[in-house]
Amino acid sequence: MKNFRHIIVLLAVSIKLAAQPQTANYQYKIDLLNVKDDKVLVTFTPPQNNLKEGKYIIPRMVPGYYHAMDFGQYISDFKAVDHKGKPIEVKKLDVNTWMVADLKNAAEISYLVSDGWEHLTQQTGGAKSPASMFKKDSLFIINYNSLVGYFDEVTTAGYDITVKKNTEFYPSSALKYIPKNDTIDVTSAKDYRHLVDSPVFYCVPDTTWLKVGNTNVLVSFFSGEHKSFSKNLATKLETILTNQQTYLGGKLPVNEYAFLIYHEEMPRGLLGDGLEHSNSTVCLYASPTLDKLPEALMGVASHEFFHILTPLNIHSGEIQEFNFLNPVLSKHLWLYEGMTEYATIHMPVKQRMISLPDFAKVIEGKVKGMEQFDNHLSMTEMSAKAIDRQDQYMNFYQTGPLVGLCLDIRLRELSGGKIGTQDLMQKLMKKFGSEKAFKDEELFDEITAMTFPEIRQFFKDYVEQGEPIPLKESLQKAGLAYDQASKVITAIDNPSKSQLSLRKAWINQ
Repeated sequence: MKNFRHIIVLLAVSIKLAAQPQTANYQYKIDLLNVKDDKVLVTFTPPQNNLKEGKYIIPRMVPGYYHAMDFGQYISDFKAVDHKGKPIEVKKLDVNTWMVADLKNAAEISYLVSDGWEHLTQQTGGAKSPASMFKKDSLFIINYNSLVGYFDEVTTAGYDITVKKNTEFYPSSALKYIPKNDTIDVTSAKDYRHLVDSPVFYCVPDTTWLKVGNTNVLVSFFSGEHKSFSKNLATKLETILTNQQTYLGGKLPVNEYAFLIYHEEMPRGLLGDGLEHSNSTVCLYASPTLDKLPEALMGVASHEFFHILTPLNIHSGEIQEFNFLNPVLSKHLWLYEGMTEYATIHMPVKQRMISLPDFAKVIEGKVKGMEQFDNHLSMTEMSAKAIDRQDQYMNFYQTGPLVGLCLDIRLRELSGGKIGTQDLMQKLMKKFGSEKAFKDEELFDEITAMTFPEIRQFFKDYVEQGEPIPLKESLQKAGLAYDQASKVITAIDNPSKSQLSLRKAWINQ
């Protein structure tokens, strides 16, 4: 009787697997309902193929975070079976890759996924925002790069995702999730890059929608200790986004955007972590109360939202065709991070959200910040070697925006105040956009052709060769004095008409 029952079970498994044939897409099932030991079961059927074997990859790195995280470390119990339920040989090659034999006959591949962090104060050796977190009865923060992979031989297929979840949970994401019933949602992405680009929160939602121009903005908030706070955050975000819209020429370059914001309590201080995506941002915070959260969110949200310009709409082939296992890095982190941070500090003064003295204090902070780093290094070389030079990486947020400031003033000077970095970024975005990459070696020549011949020398001196940035000379052109000894910036007494005119064009003050 026991053997007869075993035969029935095998038959049922065989019928079940036969009902899930290979299609043109990866077909994934993610079970958030039956979590055991903080592990999520992931099963999938590979796309149609004729391969004797295939190398399955879980990312080592992801775009926007230039440090190896080895997401394969969270994968266990990796198995594969054919349409009859017969095991297929699987060999683990290293922490992030598995070789699956007889891939053309693989009916189902399965594995368990552990989350990358439990609490924001947990020491995990890296950022939390690119990883996933599972709290069975309250929240799942899902970055697909830690749950879903791809075969090295099948990289252009689409993804169909089925999520089993708690009946009370709803998804917050830039991806569209369609409910099939109370516990099943489905979504899809045209390829792996677009799937990884769209994280999701699954929880009982605290959400608020905004309409900023033509853009629908979702603010989704979760805190285990506090409820109904998304409206407070949305009010603050609306101010930032409205001013960003004006700064970007009157229209935001996305139709929909999602802010996914997580908070947890800690005894004192404030801890923040964020990662940008094309149509969403993950922001993670720990603090004793929510009192300081809205203001803390402003700087992070503004910076991450400005990433819709670069690298999301202006990027090189290294990012367009990002190698998740062994990436070749672009030379232009000065653009992706430095110019994004410059827009973050420039927008408030240009839109008169802050005063000129307040803006001067921000610049002074960047000057003091860059002193912690080696400012004789080439920013292009440092960018290409960002994985190995983690000790210098944060300088892109200090010296990077100061390069942007000097570039902005130089462009205003050469154009009689008519053209600045705002205009330059719009031109680059118009020429390239999200699906067209520039060539890494040609960017400086592209910008020079769009602007002025003198700009090529600017990039050679201050980005490629690591010459000291001309901060004192640049600020003086706008009627501001910079004391290099005290590192204090003040307005010049009795500035000339040309200085006042350039300052007006530059910061509208």
